[in-house]
Amino acid sequence: MDWRRAKSVLIFSFLMLNVLLGSQLWMEYRERLNTAVEWTSLPPETQQVMRDKNIQVDDNAKIPTETPFLRELTYTFKERTGEGINNRIALSPSPETQIVYFEEELTEALGGIVPELSSYTLDQLGSRDGVFVFNRMEGKWPMFDIQLELFHSEQKIRAYLQDLIVIKPSGDAKEQQVLPAAKALAKVIERNLPAGSVIKEIRLGYHGEIFDDVDDQVTTPTWRVLLENGEEVYYVNAISAEVTTEKGDALVNP
Repeated sequence: MDWRRAKSVLIFSFLMLNVLLGSQLWMEYRERLNTAVEWTSLPPETQQVMRDKNIQVDDNAKIPTETPFLRELTYTFKERTGEGINNRIALSPSPETQIVYFEEELTEALGGIVPELSSYTLDQLGSRDGVFVFNRMEGKWPMFDIQLELFHSEQKIRAYLQDLIVIKPSGDAKEQQVLPAAKALAKVIERNLPAGSVIKEIRLGYHGEIFDDVDDQVTTPTWRVLLENGEEVYYVNAISAEVTTEKGDALVNP
């Protein structure tokens, strides 16, 4: 065997492997830069308000940089469930709760039971004790008001509640570029957040007030701001920049 040649081949192979690994790391780094920016990118006046009001940011929270062109959506309810325990649909037998973290297992266990399951995605930060919350998706964007809730206890999924809708043709609705997340967040920080708030997430999706006396509902591109206390949610209309509370029934400092 020509050991000198074999040594050269091994050295070259290791060099190529290092180049490949380095390229992958660089691409991942650039992807992170393109999808989120640091909180220090907020305007200086906003950062000063945060200091004055002791508003903090969760270590895992990021400010998205995406500003896609989106339009309002119109939809109707096929089924709208209430919130009472009597409205829950019991599951028997009850699947293990761990499957909700794996799409294939979830589909296998509940796909024949829960309608349109593939149209819903887990909202991990929007979930709460004993309830996995899923949002109805439209493209890659969640509809915050249209949910599937899986109720679990003792490592079993016991029951569910689900909103089912039909998206209607867009008609004359025009696509518009959404407000940057940094501007939406700056407005909420400066005008709405109480002192001592801890921001957990800002996420783009759809939100709109639901009216019981009409068939056609309208939902608008919206930035959702979640706080650590879980009691308050702020929605910033990504077109008009109006801010609403979690209930969505009144403007907050418009």
